[in-house]
Amino acid sequence: MRDHFYFPGFFTSFHIWSVLYRNAEKGWVYPNHKHPLFEILYCETGQMSEWVNGVQYRLGPGDFILINSGALHYPEAHEDSRFFNFHFDVEPREVHSLFHRLRRPIVSAEQPPEIQSEIKAWMDRLIGLFQTEEDMDFTHKMILQSSMLQFLAFILEKIVIPGAGAGSRVSLSQRQIATEAAYLLETWGGSESVQISELSARLNIHRNYVTNCFKQVYGVSPKYYLTKVKVEKAKRSLQETTLSVQEIANELMFSSPAYFCKFFRDHVGLTPLKYRSGAER
Repeated sequence: MRDHFYFPGFFTSFHIWSVLYRNAEKGWVYPNHKHPLFEILYCETGQMSEWVNGVQYRLGPGDFILINSGALHYPEAHEDSRFFNFHFDVEPREVHSLFHRLRRPIVSAEQPPEIQSEIKAWMDRLIGLFQTEEDMDFTHKMILQSSMLQFLAFILEKIVIPGAGAGSRVSLSQRQIATEAAYLLETWGGSESVQISELSARLNIHRNYVTNCFKQVYGVSPKYYLTKVKVEKAKRSLQETTLSVQEIANELMFSSPAYFCKFFRDHVGLTPLKYRSGAER
């Protein structure tokens, strides 16, 4: 053991922006959104999904997902569920760089059993700390913050740093371009034959570079990604609204209801009306 040592000063900041622990009824959906914070969703009971940049991640009891800052996402409940959710930011910025080297959100179900078990224990511990008092004094808040920082250190050590090398080919700027392109596709969408030139013009970046960044981050082309977005939006409109097929086709910017019906059948295997009625293939 060393009998002397010296470390230069260092600074770590962990900012908890919001914490939510609540029930969600079957069919509950929070609007699609993005923000500059990291976000954690822990499904305590029930069945939920978190949609991140157009990809669905299913969560059962004890499952956890960590969503990168800037990612487009929304949760939904497939049955009555209870979840724990919090938003946070952290310094130093090198931590952001490590997280953004990962190509996917961190999902506990994809981790080895011992890490899954540890994550669940941490989530249960944090929920217990928040349930202790309604009005927290500053010492209790410090205990909570230090516990969350320890949990983040565990995630970094066991998951992020070992996995960051696999995604190191993607720079932060490439990821930001891909994320902005995904956001435009989710919110603007374009016509059924999206023009990458329109997308690159909105981003003020050459079309080939936009496509390359998108493929590097999401593994698919912007056109394929848009197809997935439109299919999911169409499914949601058919399941959760009374809009007519023509109104849905117009909302999704298809040139005609007939083209929308063909598109939907090609990708889902059912006509829109059969899908709405719950018919089998």
